[in-house]
Amino acid sequence: MVGVLFAFLVAVMTYPLVFNLTKFIPGFFSTDESYAGLWDFWKIKYLFLNHLPVNHTNLIAYPFGVDLSPFGLTNYVWPGINFILSVSTNPALTWNLQVLINYLFCGLAAYVLALYLFKSRLASFFSGIIFCFCPYQFIRSWQHLGLTYNQWLPLSLFAVIFLKDKPSKKSIALLFLSLFALFTFDYSITYIGVIALSAFFIYLFGHSLLISKFKIVKVLKEQALYLKNIGIAVFFCLVLVSPGLYVIAKNRLSLSNTTAASAHNAYHRPFEDLFAQSARPLSYILPSSTHPLLGKFTEQMVGSSWYGVSFTEHTLYLGWIPLLFAFMAFKSLKKQKRKEDILYVGLFLFIALVAWLFSQPPWWQIGSLKIYMPSFFMYKLLPMYRAYCRFGILLMLAVAVLAGFGLKLLLERFKSQKVKVAITILFSGLVLFEFWNWPPYKVIDVSKVPAVYYWVKNQPGDLVIAEYPMDYSTPNDMYKFYQTKHEKKLINGTVPFTYANRVADSIKKLSDPKTASVLKWMGVKYVIVHRNEYLNTELSSEKEELKNISKNKSLKLVQSFPAQDCLDNDIMCVQKTGPIDVYSLVADPIKPAVKE
Repeated sequence: MVGVLFAFLVAVMTYPLVFNLTKFIPGFFSTDESYAGLWDFWKIKYLFLNHLPVNHTNLIAYPFGVDLSPFGLTNYVWPGINFILSVSTNPALTWNLQVLINYLFCGLAAYVLALYLFKSRLASFFSGIIFCFCPYQFIRSWQHLGLTYNQWLPLSLFAVIFLKDKPSKKSIALLFLSLFALFTFDYSITYIGVIALSAFFIYLFGHSLLISKFKIVKVLKEQALYLKNIGIAVFFCLVLVSPGLYVIAKNRLSLSNTTAASAHNAYHRPFEDLFAQSARPLSYILPSSTHPLLGKFTEQMVGSSWYGVSFTEHTLYLGWIPLLFAFMAFKSLKKQKRKEDILYVGLFLFIALVAWLFSQPPWWQIGSLKIYMPSFFMYKLLPMYRAYCRFGILLMLAVAVLAGFGLKLLLERFKSQKVKVAITILFSGLVLFEFWNWPPYKVIDVSKVPAVYYWVKNQPGDLVIAEYPMDYSTPNDMYKFYQTKHEKKLINGTVPFTYANRVADSIKKLSDPKTASVLKWMGVKYVIVHRNEYLNTELSSEKEELKNISKNKSLKLVQSFPAQDCLDNDIMCVQKTGPIDVYSLVADPIKPAVKE
């Protein structure tokens, strides 16, 4: 019954996604990275069906190609799931199935954790609602698929608590499975989960030491069986995930110390990013900017030092209703008689504190006083991690559990079950309103692309195209997504600091006759020019460049496609575009004057 309720609410809160799973994906105006994910799913199927290598392809960055596995920042379970779904479905459905299942499992996992701790189904449902539908979860489903796998956080905490209370082979197996899941999907969630479990052990043994009046030997003897059982689960988990961890450790030593820090080096992120991608005071207390009623004020605050610069990273709203009930749990701590309630309320207050501290910038500057935060020290160990504001999901989990306990205290004042149900429905509804995000609908129709790409698809032969403006500073994910429809090779999508990218940089000015010659050498048949991309800028040089492109005698206009709009004004789409010109090349091939 609880699962059905959560499934129904997932369908409502993500409407109209569930009715268009093969055509729509979750998204909002700031979405871009999801297109790279869709391309990746298409690429998996394309390479598989055409019996092509899986570690290197020239589908993009043609003719040089790109290495498809340079970093090894994912383990084998999640890629395996993506492979099965990609080959058997289409890219949109591959994305949507994971997103919707993760919503459902997040709610159920938080429900199970709260139910085990506080023995109240209604209060636990309230906790599940808060964790499942928090703005963080929505934002991630609109942009970062891997960061929607947050169910492993409550599941791993439940497993480690359950093993403490009820040691058995089954509980060891449960902990092993939860840790294995935590380590085999997105490593950002792995990192957050490890910190959550570390906070649990610190609190548990600190609590035990306090009760025993700091008799360390006594505590270790009492916890010997528990530590042994944990060791068994951890050992078998590490054996299975060690191949992925080995790749990370190896590349951590080689790449992070010898390569210049860059947003394009997965093992060494710029230290400055820790400031830009850390939580701000208002990030947690202002409603999401996507809320149809409450988000207008927040939208004005985005970019300020009080809220943060990002629509995605700084959407960390905890909700005033959850915070109110969490505060009730905190206030009741001294009055509780049940030892388990005192232990677990204290535990999640501690986890909340740890999560909040980890989400902060590397230091606070108060006058001449500099107070260092955990991210400052952790960067020295893990320079590949920069977005510490993502610890907000762990704080959200702690608030959700505490809020459930707070509601339990309120429900205990009433004898009538009908009244208890009514109160739970009321406050659950208020939370859903706080976390509401449509209209406008937060979906994107990816079933139709601009007409030019259907024209390209129908051109005979295994031809090569180039998209302009050239994406030389960072890969244009939309260009890659369009490839899922036309299936022709692209010179675009080069990886920074590679030879292919240096070539792309050398031909960024299409108005230069030499560019046409280099494109000819690269095997390009058609050049697609997105006029609006040149016009929708404040740079006069870009507008002048567009004028000069049409004057370049090395280019021959083949066809012009008019602007297009979405079929449904209420639904965002990838079909919407400005005018697009297609050129062929009238030039002799010349090798680019770029050092390899």
